[in-house]
Amino acid sequence: MNDGEKKAFAKFVVPPLLFLFLFLSSAGFAATQILNVRHWSAPDHTRVVFDLDSDPDYTYALDHETLTVEFAGAFSHPSLPTAMNVAKPGIRALKFAAEGEKTKASLELADYSDVQVFKLKKFLDKPDRLVVDIYLKATQTKDASPVQPALPVSTRVIVIDPGHGGEDPGAVGRRGTYEKDIVLSISRELKKQIDAMPGYRAVLTRDGDYYVSFNRRLQIAREANASLFISVHADAARNRRARGSSVYCLSTGGASSEAARLLANNENLSDIVGGVANGEGNNESDPILLNMFQTNTINLSKTFASSLIDSIGNVHYLKYDSLQEAPFRVLKLLDIPAVLLETAFISNAQEEKLLKTSAFQKKMASAAASAVGRYFACAGGAPPSTAAVRPGSSATRAEGGQTFVPSAPSRGSVSYRVRRGDTLYSIARQHNTTLSALLKLNAMKKTDTLRVGQRLQVPVPAGERSTKSYLVKKGDTLYSLARNHACSIEELRRLNNMTSSDALLSGQRIRLPQ
Repeated sequence: MNDGEKKAFAKFVVPPLLFLFLFLSSAGFAATQILNVRHWSAPDHTRVVFDLDSDPDYTYALDHETLTVEFAGAFSHPSLPTAMNVAKPGIRALKFAAEGEKTKASLELADYSDVQVFKLKKFLDKPDRLVVDIYLKATQTKDASPVQPALPVSTRVIVIDPGHGGEDPGAVGRRGTYEKDIVLSISRELKKQIDAMPGYRAVLTRDGDYYVSFNRRLQIAREANASLFISVHADAARNRRARGSSVYCLSTGGASSEAARLLANNENLSDIVGGVANGEGNNESDPILLNMFQTNTINLSKTFASSLIDSIGNVHYLKYDSLQEAPFRVLKLLDIPAVLLETAFISNAQEEKLLKTSAFQKKMASAAASAVGRYFACAGGAPPSTAAVRPGSSATRAEGGQTFVPSAPSRGSVSYRVRRGDTLYSIARQHNTTLSALLKLNAMKKTDTLRVGQRLQVPVPAGERSTKSYLVKKGDTLYSLARNHACSIEELRRLNNMTSSDALLSGQRIRLPQ
């Protein structure tokens, strides 16, 4: 190459190559922008969240009471101040400083026990985030453990779980209402009503706007030695006309419907949205323990769910008039009956407005508290009638602050075949009788073990209709038979020892009320 050729190469080829090099360099090392800083406090820790426009390259160091986080190739948004007085438990202040090609965030800590720093990848409407969790010293923790010792042995503890919280707002209504705020208000009211019932005490998994992981929610229930777990939510759907309340139990298999499956899938993402480190993990239990305990627990959950549906149906329209099942992570308790209550649709404009009223919140809480009282009335003695009773009726009596019908005397008995998962308590509840009456009729004790296929005599309350045999025909459904014989689907299932998953078969012989 002669001198002229060299000059031509330098003039026409080198500049484009230089431009390409500079372009690739800038693209490969694009600066990360710190968009926002947010913070909130839970009983045991304070969280600081850095919202970022891309995946950050960072390091951090803890020196006594100063935590320094360095963001490589980053700069803060012009709207962010260089210093913030945070004034939250565990932290006093936060300062930003630009040093060359990095931005340094200094957190002034106080009275902390531990610090955890981790990234959260962009997910749904959440940007890339860097999270700093500052765990408080025990002496600084206000009500870090919701469990209060020295309760009377007879006290039943009901754990109420307001869904979502903190980073996870849950569903958002068209008017900007957050699910996390509504369910917290309802849960607080439910706690108030349960605490007023003699022999009961309620525990909240959260009592503020902060996120609690699935595992921690379940841990709270176990630490409290809970007799019942109620997770409170507000439903949402793309169809803005969808409305009503619904009750869900845990399914270890598939969901009872596609809608139930989608709802469970959405709720099960809460740990990721809420910002739990390794939120993609699970809280699966040991399969051996599942086989030993969970079938019975699920059946008890279904018993309470039926009582809850009856109560909720008296104060609000039911989306489903029977319980639904889906694999909700928050319900995976081995030995504590658990249900998930969808109070109403926050995506429906009318129901969003209703959810915000204190009157509706109190009615919903009252209905749930009433269901709790009825459920345990069966386990502890005289069960209430399943029939609806008008307040103020002379036939009612107060029990646990709620209104019930006194149990009726027995007029005879029917034969019942024990199914897998049955307990003496659940059988008594299904047949609207008392545990003591069931034990007396069968010459049994509370400690006796039931066997699948075992036949029991179950008392029939006075006034209950006699039954007749019926041969199922092609086209018959539980709904059509209940309508034609002036009874409920639940009554048909009870008379025939059926579950919600049992189907009618042509030629099958069943019992119908006369």
